[in-house]
Amino acid sequence: MLVRLALRSAIVVCTAALVLLSAGSSHAGRCSTGLISGGPHCGECPDPASLPNPCGPDEEVIFDLKPADANGNPLSSVTIRASADSPCGSGFSQQEPVDGYMVGCWSPPDNQGCRELHTPNNGYMCLHIADDNLNCPGECSSVRTGQIAISSAGAADRFICPPVDPNPADPTAPNTCKSTRGDGHTEQFRLWIGGLCSTNSCSIIDPSMPDANTCTSEWGATLFGYSRGRAGRASPFGTYDWNTGTFDLEVTDGKSTCGPLGQCLGHPGNRNPWTLRIVGVPRDGRKPCLGSDSCSPFPAGDQNCIP
Repeated sequence: MLVRLALRSAIVVCTAALVLLSAGSSHAGRCSTGLISGGPHCGECPDPASLPNPCGPDEEVIFDLKPADANGNPLSSVTIRASADSPCGSGFSQQEPVDGYMVGCWSPPDNQGCRELHTPNNGYMCLHIADDNLNCPGECSSVRTGQIAISSAGAADRFICPPVDPNPADPTAPNTCKSTRGDGHTEQFRLWIGGLCSTNSCSIIDPSMPDANTCTSEWGATLFGYSRGRAGRASPFGTYDWNTGTFDLEVTDGKSTCGPLGQCLGHPGNRNPWTLRIVGVPRDGRKPCLGSDSCSPFPAGDQNCIP
C-alpha cells in the first residue's frame, strides 16, 4: 500500500505536464477526473520521459508515434468518418496525421526468447490528432478535427516471440525479422488498449487552453491487430519489427466524439468506424535489445538500448 501511495504521489506531481484542466465537461469512467488521464487535455501530448517510470529496472521503452517517415510518406494517421445522417453527408471521411507516444514495459525473455510488452494504465499512451478544418460543406467547414486521446486502461494482450528463419538451411534466404506469436510461426503483433479519454475543441486562440466548446468523449477498448469478424471491428495483423524495434498497428472501429465535431459527424458517433493506424519507433536510448542474431542489431551491452 505504501508503495502504491508513493507512486500515486509521484504521478500527481506530473499533472502539470499532463495539462490537467478544470474547464469543459468530463464523464465518469474512462474520463473521470479522478484519473491522471481523465478530464480535458489541450495543447500537445506531454513528454513521456517526464512521467514516473512504471516499469521494472531496464524494462521501460518509449515509442514515439510517427506521422510520417523521413521521405514524408504517411505513417500514423486516423481516417475520420461521419454517420449516415451527418450534416457532412453520408460517406464523408477525412484523414488526419497522428503523433504522440506509447510507453511499454518489456518482460525478461522466457526460454524461447518470447516477451510481453505491457502498456501501463492511466496516461502511458497519448494520441494527438492534427488540428485542421473539417472539409465538409456549410457551417461544419470551420469545425476542427484536433483531439488528444490519453489512455486510461492498458493492454490485455502483448505476447510476442522472435522471428522464425524461413529457411535455416539457406543462409541467403530473406528473413522478414517480424515477431511471431502463438504457434511461433504466425507473424503478428497485437495490442489491446482498454480505453482512452479524448478531448475535442480546445481554444483556437490558445490551443493549450479549453474554451466553451471543449468537451471529452470516452473511447472504448481499442483492439489493434485483432479482427473480430464484425463490421467496424476489423483489423489486419499488426507487426513488430525485431530488427528496428518499430511496430505498425491498425484498427477500424467506432470512436465517440462530442461538441461541434460530434454534431457535424453525426450520432451515434461510436458506430461510425474510424481507421486508426499507429507506427511506433523506439526513442534513442530506450531501444530494446532483443537478442544478438541477424534480426537484432542491438546486442547486449549496447548503451543505446535496454537488455
